[in-house]
Amino acid sequence: MSKKNLILGGILIVLIAFSYVWSGPFKNWKANSVREKNFLAAISAAEVNKIEITSAGGKTILEKAGELWRVNGAKDFYVSKYTADALSTILSEVGIKPLETVSAARNKKSSFGTDDQGIKVGITEPGETLDFIVGKNTPDFIGTYISTLDRDKTYSIGLDLAGLFGRTEWRDLTIFSFNKAKAAKVRFQYGQTNFVIEKQNNKWMGTEPSKFSVSEEKIIAVLGVLENLLAAKIPVQDFKDTGLETNSQIIQVTGAGFDNTLMIGDCIKDDLCYAKRGDSDNIYLITKEQKDALNKKIIDLK
Repeated sequence: MSKKNLILGGILIVLIAFSYVWSGPFKNWKANSVREKNFLAAISAAEVNKIEITSAGGKTILEKAGELWRVNGAKDFYVSKYTADALSTILSEVGIKPLETVSAARNKKSSFGTDDQGIKVGITEPGETLDFIVGKNTPDFIGTYISTLDRDKTYSIGLDLAGLFGRTEWRDLTIFSFNKAKAAKVRFQYGQTNFVIEKQNNKWMGTEPSKFSVSEEKIIAVLGVLENLLAAKIPVQDFKDTGLETNSQIIQVTGAGFDNTLMIGDCIKDDLCYAKRGDSDNIYLITKEQKDALNKKIIDLK
């Protein structure tokens, strides 16, 4: 091999080695040298027992109760299972997701929603609370801008924190939920009028105040309205003028593993009607459309 070829070969080896170092170890070192430390890294999902969310709509405090999250100061309201699962996922990932600096200027924080007008979140573990600001979603709506009140910088994180913490209603709107296929008995009470429909020998029939025939299709339609009953909203928790104390309309559904009683009271403006479960003091509002659709199906039973 000629001397010229040896020189060219040596240069090629040097270039290959330089390319490897530049694109590999040096590039990784450079990236790591500017990567922001996640200031939420101390969060341990298993240890979090309280979350405080403050926004323009007010303050909500969530307290851990076993596997559930209870909404503080709201009678016996809890967040839904869907929301609880979302919280669990966020708490598990928020401390390990990488942060990307999108701005170092305090005067630009308002454009990201990370100034004092943003959503203030406090996550509490025994002996420690971590506070941060949740701003707007990133343009792809996959991530969120975050910061703290004492930082000039705004970061992006690959989690939809704005979607989770930006909700206006944390209380579960589910009045009750059951599998209509497992229902075995339905009791209807309208003032002094009562009648009962039961499933006997795998067939629905009226049993009280006397026996009468019932269309299975029609009773299934009634159960279909009730099995996943959601409130339209949750009102001020005051029984006065709700009509619930008169027990004018009661529907009780029992079956394998459940016994659910729905009480419906007066209707008010905006076509909303008061309702509650028989085993709880929580008051809900259902739509007049829900009430009317249910009553129409009940009338069709007999």
